[in-house]
Amino acid sequence: MADSDAVHAEIPAPLRARMRALVDVAAPCWAGEAEIVRAYFAAHRTRERDLVFLRAQAWKETRLVRVLPLAERDAAFAGAAAADHPEGAPPEKFAEEIKHFRLLAALIEELAGAPPVLAELTELHEETRLQALRAPWRAGSPLERAVVNFTEGGGGAIYREIGRLDGGPFERRMAAAFREIHADEVLHGPAEIHTVARHAGAAADWEHATDMVRSIGRQRLRMRNEMFSRPLAERRLDEIAAGRIEPWPMPVTI
Repeated sequence: MADSDAVHAEIPAPLRARMRALVDVAAPCWAGEAEIVRAYFAAHRTRERDLVFLRAQAWKETRLVRVLPLAERDAAFAGAAAADHPEGAPPEKFAEEIKHFRLLAALIEELAGAPPVLAELTELHEETRLQALRAPWRAGSPLERAVVNFTEGGGGAIYREIGRLDGGPFERRMAAAFREIHADEVLHGPAEIHTVARHAGAAADWEHATDMVRSIGRQRLRMRNEMFSRPLAERRLDEIAAGRIEPWPMPVTI
């Protein structure tokens, strides 16, 4: 039996059912993020809007850097890891996000003619609302932090969709960059379902986790829709949040 099969076999059936039920709440919103991307590239895309979503994603990739003192930010971009990150982010996650920023920065420079300046990247309105929603939970209980981490990355959906792009040289470079980001990111958020399971005991814990995932997932839809210059109507976002969409597949075995 493979190691992953052994871990899977050791999860008691009632606990596995709880975990799968939480994934079932998240997966429609993950699929919704993918639908936003598909709608954008099908009929909504412009060069200026490409710059909006690339800069917004670059902002997201530098969130862990932004909470550092200025001198440590400079050191991070010079290649130094944050040994004691204030949010407890592991060094490998920190290094990956710097790498992802550099991939995005190259695309931005190709479109805009100049590389992005960290201080000039702006946080979009729905991103501000997302971070405000998450903030008390990031500073909360181990269960709440695990649930927030579970929602990170939206199941890798937008990275997967952009990674499928074809077309001219720029589209192929964009697809390659997002495939690399997808490879790094896809397991990070979903894998936290196992951490959630370690911290959720009583039914009330799972109910709280479900409410969190539902709230964050709905706000992530607003955030992604704004990033991509709103290719979907608000009523469609409501439908997605209500589950009227084919769920995104869970990339981690439970």
